[in-house]
Amino acid sequence: MIRKIRKIFRTPPPLPPPPPTTTITTNKNGNIHKMNNSESTSHDTSYVKQESSPVSNHLNTESSKTNQIPSTDDVQYAKMRIISSPVFQLRDIIRALLSSSSPSSCNLISTFLTYGQLLGASSIHGYLVDRCYDTQTLINDEFSSYQGVALCITYDIKLSEQQWEDIFGIHESTSIISKTASSFFHLTDFLCILSGSRVVYYDPNERMINDERAYVSMFDLEHDDIEIFQDQFSPLDYFLLKSKTFYNGTLIRLPLRTTSTTQISTKIQTLDDIKQQIYQYFCYHNSLIELLLIQTNLNTIEFDYTKDFQLFTKLLSIEKHSLATMYDIQSTTQIIHLTLTKLINDISTSDVSRWFLSIHNDYNEIDKRKTELKFLLPIIPLSTPSESYISLSKSHNYQSIQITSSRILYYCISPILNTFSNDDLCTQLCQIKFPQAYALFLKDLSRLINPTTTTSLSNLSIDLIWELMPDIDEHQRLLNENQKYSLQQQQQQQQNIQFINNIIPNIWEEIGKQELFYSVTEGWGYVAIEDMIINNVEPSPMQDVLTYVFSEANAPIVILPSHVINGLCKYSNKHYLKVMTPFHASKLLSENSSIITNLTFEQKLLLLKYIILNDPDPDLVLELELLPLANNTFITFQTKQASSIYIIDNNPDFLKLFNIKQYDRFLNPNIDENLFNKLSSKNFQGN
Repeated sequence: MIRKIRKIFRTPPPLPPPPPTTTITTNKNGNIHKMNNSESTSHDTSYVKQESSPVSNHLNTESSKTNQIPSTDDVQYAKMRIISSPVFQLRDIIRALLSSSSPSSCNLISTFLTYGQLLGASSIHGYLVDRCYDTQTLINDEFSSYQGVALCITYDIKLSEQQWEDIFGIHESTSIISKTASSFFHLTDFLCILSGSRVVYYDPNERMINDERAYVSMFDLEHDDIEIFQDQFSPLDYFLLKSKTFYNGTLIRLPLRTTSTTQISTKIQTLDDIKQQIYQYFCYHNSLIELLLIQTNLNTIEFDYTKDFQLFTKLLSIEKHSLATMYDIQSTTQIIHLTLTKLINDISTSDVSRWFLSIHNDYNEIDKRKTELKFLLPIIPLSTPSESYISLSKSHNYQSIQITSSRILYYCISPILNTFSNDDLCTQLCQIKFPQAYALFLKDLSRLINPTTTTSLSNLSIDLIWELMPDIDEHQRLLNENQKYSLQQQQQQQQNIQFINNIIPNIWEEIGKQELFYSVTEGWGYVAIEDMIINNVEPSPMQDVLTYVFSEANAPIVILPSHVINGLCKYSNKHYLKVMTPFHASKLLSENSSIITNLTFEQKLLLLKYIILNDPDPDLVLELELLPLANNTFITFQTKQASSIYIIDNNPDFLKLFNIKQYDRFLNPNIDENLFNKLSSKNFQGN
């Protein structure tokens, strides 16, 4: 019941210009409709003087009645706009009742975050306010129960005119407020929203239970006299410190339910309950995945406990910022640093993580609409148990793919596609160009992880790019090891592996189209698949010397792991890959003989060993200065007409029989035994 507004007998300040002529009419349900003149806008509200009789009785008439607002020099009325709220449909009430019986912390916290994302906010600050305010000067006597402890949520962005209209406009269909309010029914019976210079008090419990619309009390802080309702507005004082008439953001105040007698919900929650819900929501990785993957606008989230808005206890804070960003025509990829700080048992703990986030935009020719595909990849995960990654991902608006045995990729599609069976998932993702987007994602990562620069990202290496290229052999091994999981895990793992196997050819085909391959040769950088020469030797000193030799000849040498080479050869749609061979090494050295003179004794032996042991063809070393002598020098391999080099047993003791000056006539017996035997074979003796 809205009580009589007291008159203020005093010398009034200058009045604002009179509002447009407004006609107040009512319908059978007591809803207020207004008919403005042609100069009024659609979102204007009527100025209403409230009489002593209850609103329900005062407006319960079927005849239209025009109320002219009196204006005198001696009397000024506090102005309050009362408009009809949007329609609550039956499904909204049922949802509210169901959620109130067993409230979900995920629904509550997720609602705050989702709402912030929709508003375009970058910061959310929650206050658990443990304080009661006076109840002498309220706009409604029944609002006294809402002056106690409350949860306040602030956003760093104001509501636009369109957003105000969407929330509180008089529509014949369910609007945002009915959906938003239903998310809070298990927590409160009353909503207060402050944004810019507007304050709204909304009591859904007042009229919903009587099959009538609730009423919204709306104030304009810049023009309305609110001193008469000082207690009503006192919970907003902290947020209006800088300006008594304006708040540069949006505040939602939710007074906690104090009794279980309301007909909307009987659930009572305390500030401790809310604190546990906050901790519970941010306990697992899935909430952070949604924050990074879906609620991308939000950079700061904080929750504080306070009794007086002077001393604050930080319960939880999340801060994220971008360390580096790569922009492309179709995609944007960044490295995100996220810090989660929680107060548990009066001890503040911090957890740090890093993530790759990539957003790929495209146009779906089949559905004739734009699509947005997002990838999220943990680099340094939080210390939360890794099981939470997989176990909770199915119930959210994203999917996960185990790209490798140790790497899980999370992705989401906007707009959300129709649900397909698992058999159609591969086809579905190909339609939205998932393989192309993933290849571009790897390309962006390769630029962010620049091997030639030393930055704060130096802990990331190009090996991560190779690791993220799918290995079909590894997935087959995972399939073979599937027996150690439970039956449900086996089925999930098998479906995931089968899906990866089905889409691997498409991914590798797209990888082959990108300049993803970094050449260690100075000046080349990232090269196309047609230009590169692959050093397929396992990491070793031999790989190093081969890389040096080819680099000195300005050949675009690329070092790739075996599974990448296999994937390119099998799926990349390239008919020829230039893989380093003894023939390539021999040809390069014969054309650049000066390179050999710069090599050390050990490097020359490694080079000779690579050529001879992999392809024992004497012609490959002919005219190369790689023949090792007993005096630790090298001479050129020549034909049989050249001076003879003698071979003795592979035992250095035999050299003691000769003068040291004659060591240049003998093959070095101290070299690798396999190499010595090859050089001693008939193939290298000539006729």
